[in-house]
Amino acid sequence: MGKLTKMKIVAYKDPDFSSKLGDYDVLVNPENYKAKAEQQFAPTKTIGSSEQTQNYVSGGASLFEMILFFDGTGIISTKKVDTQIQEVKDLTYKFNGDIHEPNYLRVYWGTQTLFQGRLKTWSVNYTMLDKDGTPLRAEVTLSLVSSISIKRKALEERKNSSDLTHVRTVLDGDNLPLMCYKIYGDSSHYIKVAKHNKLTNFRTLEPGKVIAFPPII
Repeated sequence: MGKLTKMKIVAYKDPDFSSKLGDYDVLVNPENYKAKAEQQFAPTKTIGSSEQTQNYVSGGASLFEMILFFDGTGIISTKKVDTQIQEVKDLTYKFNGDIHEPNYLRVYWGTQTLFQGRLKTWSVNYTMLDKDGTPLRAEVTLSLVSSISIKRKALEERKNSSDLTHVRTVLDGDNLPLMCYKIYGDSSHYIKVAKHNKLTNFRTLEPGKVIAFPPII
């Protein structure tokens, strides 16, 4: 059986996750967490058909959700529940005056990075109260949205830049204007691409055909 390691939330002040501001060691590891990713598609409806072709546009942001447990009965911590919760809230949710926005976050479990991004939503469920209404136990749900570093984003944009030649294989249902839109963000370049590839009929593309998309000036 592996050694018990604690989940840790680390805050940074920069999108490159290089300037650490602080961290929080979770007292009770969550029983589970949720990770979600979305893809963005643009539907194309074929005349005479009730079904639509979903054409890939781009990858959407990834989402991460976890529930943290807080106990103020003295079994786990002698700190008040509200004090424990505020420590996490200051790190993850509070507006940072130095950067004029909330912090950037990374979630670690042992040596593994589970997620990096920004806090999107925060909610508290008080599950046990003392006779005077003082919270004794609570669950905090944190929902984060992914955020990549500026350096990584620059590399990806360079990789997908329109000043590089791209090669794509035609799939069933593809058309040249749509493929141009995916590469250049502008479907009007299809005439230039057709000339570059010496296509005589760009309206009907044969699946499996390889098409080069040159830099557009």
